[in-house]
Parts: sequence; C-alpha cells; structure tokens
Amino acid sequence: MPSIGGREDKAAQTLLKITVKTTQKTLIALALASIGGMAAAQQSNVTLYGLIDANVGSFKGAATGVGAMDKRVTKLDSGGMSTSHFGLRGSEDLGGGFSANFDLSAFFRNDVGAPGRSDAIGAPVNVAGDPFWGRASWVGIASKDFGQLRLGNAATQMFVNSITTNAFGDSTVFSPLNLVTHIGAQQAGGTSWGNQIVYDSPVFSGFKFAAAHSFSEGRGGNSSARVLYERGNWSTSFVWQSVKKDPLTFADGTTTNDMKTMVLGGTYDFGAAKVFAHIGRIQNDGTAAKPQDVSYRLAEVSVAVPVGAGRVLAGYALRTTSDTPAAVAAAAAGGNVRRAVLTLAYDHQLSRRTDVYALVMNDRTRTLTLPVPLATVSAAGTSAVVGIRHRF
Repeated sequence: MPSIGGREDKAAQTLLKITVKTTQKTLIALALASIGGMAAAQQSNVTLYGLIDANVGSFKGAATGVGAMDKRVTKLDSGGMSTSHFGLRGSEDLGGGFSANFDLSAFFRNDVGAPGRSDAIGAPVNVAGDPFWGRASWVGIASKDFGQLRLGNAATQMFVNSITTNAFGDSTVFSPLNLVTHIGAQQAGGTSWGNQIVYDSPVFSGFKFAAAHSFSEGRGGNSSARVLYERGNWSTSFVWQSVKKDPLTFADGTTTNDMKTMVLGGTYDFGAAKVFAHIGRIQNDGTAAKPQDVSYRLAEVSVAVPVGAGRVLAGYALRTTSDTPAAVAAAAAGGNVRRAVLTLAYDHQLSRRTDVYALVMNDRTRTLTLPVPLATVSAAGTSAVVGIRHRF
C-alpha cells in the first residue's frame, strides 16, 4: 500500500505538470497578444477621396478680376464651389500615440478632362501650370500630444485660414474673400507651396497654431504662421505670411514680387446664422530690380443661414489701395486699385455627399492701365450659375 508520503509526491508531481502546462499556455497567450499588439500598432490604411464640381451659366469676367474689355460668355465650367480634385491619403499607427501620415492630391478640370486648375501662365511671369500632385504631396509624423510635422507640398497657412473661416469655404471662383485675397489678388503668394516644412500644434485650452517655411532652392523663401482660438460658438484667427520665393510652378504663385500679408478673422455661430468677418493688409515691395511700396487693405463679411436641407450664403469682400500700383495692360485682369465682390447663393444638400447650388456674383474693379498716359479704368460684371458638387 502506498504511503502517505508517496501520495503527496504524486500529487505534487501532478500539480507541477498542471502548473507547467498552465504556464506554457499563459506564455503562448502573452506572446500571441504581444504579436497582435505589434500588428495592431503597425496597421495602416489608405483612402481614395475626391470631389467633382461642375456648373453652367453666364459669366462676365474671370475669377482673377473683371476687366473693361471682358465680354459676356455662356459656358460649362468645373470647380465652382470647390476645385475638382482627387487623391490618396493614409496613415500608419506607430504605437505610443504616434502615426505616420501622407497625402497625395491632384487638381483636374472635369469640363474638358484636363489635369490642373490652369494652363501655363505666360510672360512676364512664365510660370508652368500645376504639377500633377499640385494640390498636396506631403508625408509626416503626428502625435496627439506633440502635434504634426509635415514635409512636401501643402496648402499655405493663409489659404487654410481663408477657406475655413468664410461662408463659401474653399471656392476660388465665387467666394468673395478668396477672390480678393488669393485669386488675381495682389498678394499672389499661391494657395500651396512646394519644398515646405509645416508644424501643426495640438490644441491647448482652445488655442492651436501652425508655422511653415518653404525653402527657396534659389532666391528668397516663403514663411507663414497662423494662430486660432476657438471657444463655444465663436472663434478668432490671425495669419501672417512673407513671400520672397520666385515661383517654380503655378502652385507656388504667380509673381516674383516680395509680399507680406496679415489677416485677422472672427466667426460667431448664432444658431440661426453663422457670421464671418475679416480685416487684413497686403504689402507689395516689388523686386530688387523694380521696387514698389503699395499697401492694400482687405475687408470681408459673410454669412451662412441654414434653411431646410440647404443654406443661404451671402458674402462681400473689398480690396483697395490709395497708393500707385504698377500699371497693367488694358486687357489684363482688373482690380489693381480696387476690387469689390458680392455673392449671393443657395446650396441645397441632396445627400451627405451631393449638393446642388445656384448663385449670382457681382464683381467690380478699378484698374490702373497702360498705355501712357496712365488711366484708371472701372469695370463691372455679373455672373449667374447653377452647379452640382459630389464628394467621394
């Protein structure tokens, strides 16, 4: 008969075997969990996105400014309320709250099936048209605690500030603020910069900021900074930029002049209406060979009023100078002395991704023109369009 001690030895051996097997299973489970955690930390995703905008209507004058010699034209166009584009964006979770991100995005003109926003611009600037990834082509590292650092071609802080703080958003054809600040505007620093390094901060008690520099790889260089504060129903922003870079492509702007621009903006959401306002200043110093000293003042107010499944939009913007700008040819886009734009629109949401719009825009300019003797010429044009916009 087995002794009591023998029974205890067998029980101990049995317990040891059970413990070893349990430990093995636990280690295997922990290893699998660790591998799974590493795999989860290395998960990445890529998204195809884009927007197609088409409109038809009667136009008097170009987005760059109505001129005294412009004739009325009826046409089908693209990129009305938003510039048509498509792109790829993605991110990879690096663990520890960090991620690697990228964005590749290109403009296209769906009315004619051509890439870019514009053909090449001729003399005296001679800037090539949009490069294929002219809208965005950057890669960066982001952290929820430390912000994001991006390298490559990206939108300027001035343009980001404009399109996020006016009733017409990113429209470069009908938004009064964007037209007097960026499109045919005297600051002409472009809407994106290549060879750019951008830092976007996290939010600190409602504050966030961004700073950017575009390396010249030639003459000069561009720099900008933006501060935004949001609290409840209101927000305020301030953006500054200095442009000294000879543009290499249309994405880098359309002038070799040295420019400094400052804009202060504010927004308040009353519920029944959201109101936007801006004041700003553009300083054109010309070039070393042809210096200028022309200061422009900017002012804008716009409003978005929800109505059923849509919104009523209205905006007015003014750019003016009391200085003497460089004269331009009579056939050039108007507004080097004064430009005022008024737009009224209704934007109706058919679904989460598709909307239709109808609008009327009035553009009034005053331009110092050639030939000698110099003359100040006034021009006015009203455009009326209907369009459709689809996001994917």
